[in-house]
Amino acid sequence: MKIVLLGAAGFLGRAAAVELARRPEVGELLLVDYIIRDAKRLARHLSPKCRCAMADVGKPLELTRLLQGIDAVANAVGPCAEYEKPVLMACAAAGVSVASIGDDTLSPADRGEVHDAFRAAKAAAVSGCGMMPGWTELLNAHFLGGPGSAQGGSPPGDHARYLFFSPDRFGGYAFLREIAKSVGSETPSPPGAPAGRYFSLPGGAAVGVPEDKAGARIARIANTVGRLGVVGKELAAALLLWLRGSLTGTPGSPAAACGVADGGRTARVEDPGGKLAAVLLAETALRLASRSGKATGLLQIHELIGREEAGAIAAAAGARISIG
Repeated sequence: MKIVLLGAAGFLGRAAAVELARRPEVGELLLVDYIIRDAKRLARHLSPKCRCAMADVGKPLELTRLLQGIDAVANAVGPCAEYEKPVLMACAAAGVSVASIGDDTLSPADRGEVHDAFRAAKAAAVSGCGMMPGWTELLNAHFLGGPGSAQGGSPPGDHARYLFFSPDRFGGYAFLREIAKSVGSETPSPPGAPAGRYFSLPGGAAVGVPEDKAGARIARIANTVGRLGVVGKELAAALLLWLRGSLTGTPGSPAAACGVADGGRTARVEDPGGKLAAVLLAETALRLASRSGKATGLLQIHELIGREEAGAIAAAAGARISIG
C-alpha cells in the first residue's frame, strides 16, 4: 500500500507514522508536514520506506499533487475546524479514501456535503479517528450497544462522553489550543472516569486532567475563559504546551482515557502510553485502503471496526477497555 500521512510532525502524526512504518502491508509512506525539516528527520529515523514532502494542506492544489497513485490518506492535521473539511474535499476530488482525526467540528450540512462528494468519487472517508470522537464512538456502539447514526449524519450523540489526559504525556499544540479555547466551568467527574478535575466542553462532553498542577492550571484558564479573548486563548495554549513537562499528575494516571455513560452503564478505555488515538487513525486508514469497491461516502468508524477488533487494537497498543 501507498499511504500519505498529513501532519506527520505533530504529536499524533509522529505516533501514527511509527505505527504505519512498522506495518508490513505499507510499502511506501509519505510523511507530509508544513515543517519539512521535522518530517525529514522523522523519515530518516523510521524506515527506508518513508519519504517526506512539504505542503500547506489548507491549499487544495498543494495537497492534490501528492495524491496520485495513493491508496489512502491518514489526516492528523489540526485544528480540525480550520483544516479538516478542505482536506476531506481535496481527497474526494482526487478519488482517494481518507481517515481523519476529527473533533466534531463538521456541521450536519458539511457532513452531508462530504458524504455526497465521496459517494460521487466512489471513495470513503471517516471523520473521528482519535479518542473523542473515535474511541468514544466505538465504546458506545460496541460496548454499550448505543445506536449508530445514519450514513453521512452526525456521530452518535445520545451518550455522555469525556476525555481525560495528562498534559505532560498527551496532546500537541493544536489539541491544547482547542482545550484552551473550549474549556468551560468545572463539572463533576463523569461516571466511571479516572480521578481528576473535569471541565465542561461544548456539546455536553467533558475534559479531565489529573489533580495538582495540571488541574489548577486548567481551572485558572476555565475561570477566565470568557475574558481571555482570542489572543489570550492562544497564549494560554502556548503556556500549557511550554509548561507541560512540569504538569505531572497523580502517579498511575494514564496518559489518556476516554469513556461514555448511558444511564447506569459505563465503558472506558485507558491508554497508558498515549498512542491509542494514533493507532486508531493508522488502522482506519489501512482498512480504507483495502476496501476498494466497498461502501463509499462518509462512514462511521464502527462500520469499519467491530467489538472484537476494537478490543484487539486496544490490547496491541497496551490499552485496556473496561465496562461498568
